[in-house]
Amino acid sequence: MSGAGSTRGLRPRRLSEETSAAAPAPARGAVLKQRAGTAASAVWATMRPTRNRSTGYLAIGAVGALIATSVAVGVGASGSIPQLSDIGAWLGSSGTGEATHANGLTGDVDGKVKLPGMNGHAVTIAQDGKTVLVLDKKTGKVVRVDPSQLTAEQSTSYGTSGLQLVSGGTYAYIVDAAKGTVQRIDPALTTPTGDKVELGPGLGAAAVDAQGTLWVPLPGKGTVVPFVNGAKSAEVKVAAPDHDLVLTLAQGQPVVTDRTDAVTKVLSVAGTQQTFNLQGGINDSAPVKILVPAATDSPMVPVLASDSGALALVDVKSGQSINAKVPIQGHALGAPQVLGKKVYIPDGTTGSLLVYDTESSAFQDSVSVTKKAGDLELFVRNGLLWVNDQNNRSAAVINAGGDVHTIGKYTDNVPTARKKNDKPVEDNVPSAHPTGQSRPPARQDPGNSHGPTHTPTPTPTPTPTKAPPPSPGKNCAINWQAGCPEPQTPGTPQAQSGAGTITLTFQPASGLTPKRYVLKGLAGGQTATPSEAGPNGPFTFQVNGGSCGTQYSYTVVAEYAAGAASKESQASAPVRPCVAPGAPQSLDVSNHTGGHGATVSWTAPSGSSGVTYTVTWPGGSSSTQSTSHSVTGLQNSQQYNVSVSTKNAAGSGASTSGTIDLTPPNQTMNITHNNNSASQLAIRTDPSTSTGGRAGLFPAYYQSAVTVHCKIAGESVSHDVSGVTSNIWGKISSSYGNGYVADVYLDSRNNSNVWDCS
Repeated sequence: MSGAGSTRGLRPRRLSEETSAAAPAPARGAVLKQRAGTAASAVWATMRPTRNRSTGYLAIGAVGALIATSVAVGVGASGSIPQLSDIGAWLGSSGTGEATHANGLTGDVDGKVKLPGMNGHAVTIAQDGKTVLVLDKKTGKVVRVDPSQLTAEQSTSYGTSGLQLVSGGTYAYIVDAAKGTVQRIDPALTTPTGDKVELGPGLGAAAVDAQGTLWVPLPGKGTVVPFVNGAKSAEVKVAAPDHDLVLTLAQGQPVVTDRTDAVTKVLSVAGTQQTFNLQGGINDSAPVKILVPAATDSPMVPVLASDSGALALVDVKSGQSINAKVPIQGHALGAPQVLGKKVYIPDGTTGSLLVYDTESSAFQDSVSVTKKAGDLELFVRNGLLWVNDQNNRSAAVINAGGDVHTIGKYTDNVPTARKKNDKPVEDNVPSAHPTGQSRPPARQDPGNSHGPTHTPTPTPTPTPTKAPPPSPGKNCAINWQAGCPEPQTPGTPQAQSGAGTITLTFQPASGLTPKRYVLKGLAGGQTATPSEAGPNGPFTFQVNGGSCGTQYSYTVVAEYAAGAASKESQASAPVRPCVAPGAPQSLDVSNHTGGHGATVSWTAPSGSSGVTYTVTWPGGSSSTQSTSHSVTGLQNSQQYNVSVSTKNAAGSGASTSGTIDLTPPNQTMNITHNNNSASQLAIRTDPSTSTGGRAGLFPAYYQSAVTVHCKIAGESVSHDVSGVTSNIWGKISSSYGNGYVADVYLDSRNNSNVWDCS
């Protein structure tokens, strides 16, 4: 590092200082004034005034403020505040080898960083932690973006493709799925920290939750491994071995979807908290066709079956599921994303987003992003949906109201640390000409030296005017006849599961107004409210009744005036009239008389329907639909952990735990049948006269109180006077000693409140 008095950790290293993963961590450092001067030189070379003087001077002024602020806060330090828009995000551009920062409120590009050696390479940008890290997916190189200087010079090469880069809080990791290793890295230096952790090959996509815990799926073992505070913790069992597992962070909460069994599970370090069985036909899809996002900004996890178009929105807080159908013909759909009341589904065939509005239960106009086939990446950050194709100049940001701002990633004349002799961004644009850029010149005619050839525009052929249909002679709403608007079909109903209910909402038919709408498909014992909907709505039916174990599907029929045929919608996605139950409440444990077991009781979770409870204790378990269960066959003088979990056809809830404490309760009793004995009564160390020894002696004729802990079988003893024989001994405590007394002098065998010792 330059400068004898450098301060570690402030100055980003030059590209020539790049290290490999095996190299020791480099020294940090330089002086703030030196950094500001370097940034100013780079900015002047890039942003110097050109013919567009006003633009150049404005840019210089903006970057001057950026530099001044950088000096104040410490440019390049880990956790420094980026002098870009607070509501923004970094987007990759493989065609230019750059990372572009866009303002989320306007879509304007307010900064760019050249990614060294990454031209033409796909990248992963981790921007959820205190630093911005970029992984070259082809080479395994990691660089740190300094938002204050718009540079990416701190880098480490991890030397292979197919790596995952994940970060959150103060932790960052490189996950090698093929080799099955997890390497923690220093997010400021990008260098390895500590040893690699071996988990085994075939790891799934990892994520860091809101608490900074890393979660790594191990599909081969059916587990997910948490790394708490950077250290590996106990694996959480989530599925059978070799199941297809996909991880999602739902509002920071780790959620795993077992695509083999079509279930979604909420996780914690302690284990699975709740399970939701996917409905709407998703359970009939091939596992690889079940698509879920890597993260959502809400507790709603969208799940799409791309082979059938079944869409489920699972609320991992309430357990409710909204189910709809998505058109799949002619679309190459990707993992959906949720923002507000809308679901956005990327279509790789057109570079656009399908937009489903859960409030209106209908699809809205698609959002065109790139206007060409490509791989759209969707993520939500700061309450905004970001859409990017790394191979295209266009991106987009969408707010919760559905407003779309197009982002021109290749826009020039923005703050950047590009060097004086670097080619302008436009010189590196791929040969394709996406929408939003000027088209190439028209083809030159080899025989014409005067310029491009222009093809004359053909004169359009007028379309013959059709005769208007005859006007109906009667009111179409009363009697339909030729010339009336054609009856239309109502929209496919959206189905939402509830506790004992199914709510169906639909789009009314366009054009001719029906007389009414009726719901079709009610099963025996089910009723719909209202029984019919008028022409002006409400366009909602609530179905009550039905079995939680059955999935139901319905259609909406629009009935028109006499003479017009009724029109029936497509069938809704099949759903159940129930939600996955929560955990049992108010667990109570009541020991049996004499011990050896207990009755465990609880209160049913609210909104539960068709619930089966599973009571589990060491060495046993039992299922019941009652809210209590008797556990028997246990040994006294022991403590047993007991848990009660819930399950129905919609899923399962977290368990509630308690303790069965079978420590025998103490009883106060008198020594008896000793009033005619002049001999002392022995307290033995064992329930026997032949083994052990004496622990004490009661005086002759002693018949006062002692504390009886429990009774136990031992050597048979006969009373000297009465001749009564018993092999029971009482375990006692007294001022004369603690041990065992033959029960012929105690009668604990006849006291039901005295428990067996074991």
